[in-house]
Amino acid sequence: MTTKSGKIANRFDRRQLLLGTALAAATTVGAPWVQKAGAAGLEKFKLCSWSPRLAEEGNIFVSEEKGYFKDEGLEIEWIPGAGSGVALTNMIAGSGDIAFVGPEALYLATDKGSKLKAIYDLYPNNAFNVFALKNKQIITPYDLKGKKIGVISMGSGTRYNLATILALHGMTERDVELVALGLNAAPAITEGKVDAMASTDTILYGMQASGLGPVDVIWARDYLNSSTDLFVIEEKNYEPKKDFYTRFLRGYRKGMEYTIKNPQEAAEITAKVAIDGKDPVKVMGSLKLRILTSQNAVTREHGLGWIDTGPLKACAKIYKEAGFINNDVDVTALVTNDLVMKL
Repeated sequence: MTTKSGKIANRFDRRQLLLGTALAAATTVGAPWVQKAGAAGLEKFKLCSWSPRLAEEGNIFVSEEKGYFKDEGLEIEWIPGAGSGVALTNMIAGSGDIAFVGPEALYLATDKGSKLKAIYDLYPNNAFNVFALKNKQIITPYDLKGKKIGVISMGSGTRYNLATILALHGMTERDVELVALGLNAAPAITEGKVDAMASTDTILYGMQASGLGPVDVIWARDYLNSSTDLFVIEEKNYEPKKDFYTRFLRGYRKGMEYTIKNPQEAAEITAKVAIDGKDPVKVMGSLKLRILTSQNAVTREHGLGWIDTGPLKACAKIYKEAGFINNDVDVTALVTNDLVMKL
């Protein structure tokens, strides 16, 4: 293994950005995907995202285009980040009203003493996976033992979800060798420098669309279908700003509902906004993947955004056992579905 469990610098960054050039550009004054507030009669709502505006987030652009946020008296200001940890840090520092982050960022920040609350599950289906070229014959989690496995970074969700898959099959990170590959992982995979790669659905889709070739895929959701992303706020703001957050969530959910029913139109809207929106085929592919991750049996019963605490509790337990966090996380106290029930 290339790192030790325990204290890890910047360890609650969920994932690096899908486009390396966007990282530097995201801090540029006047960047086109940073929304400017100030429209007459609208209240600014600052969304701290893990990324700049990407195609996989197209349903949010639909909410803007269709006026769903405006109908709630809101105008969105997009605060781009370089991973979930950055997004959460930005919100806690006062730069935003809500953070769009992976659950690992929530666990790790809570473990360090932050008082937070998750109020909406954007993607209740786990989007993470581990894949390998067919010739590697890595088909089940047990085939990972003794293998060299790429991750985006040691602080990314790719690492933590890989650790979860291993733990559920009686293994730990000590049973594999981790290699941080960054954003451009394809050469290491095709050249055999790693046996497998921990990834997400959209990252794998992008690689395959660029000619990666046939692969075998181990999906994290087949073993623990925990959330990919949550909307998280500071606990102190929950009671005094309930109406503010409810209006935002209502506008957000209407955009997702419209995207599910009208994916082609949603893709056309997304292509005009997303920084990775030049290829219409890839835009549609990314959007369809997020439509799938936004729905499951629980959301069909309770509605989009419902937070299922069971998988989150199981995931938090694994994080402690793996040494990523030091304390028990009270998931029941950390999440609420009260606002979702009002939508």
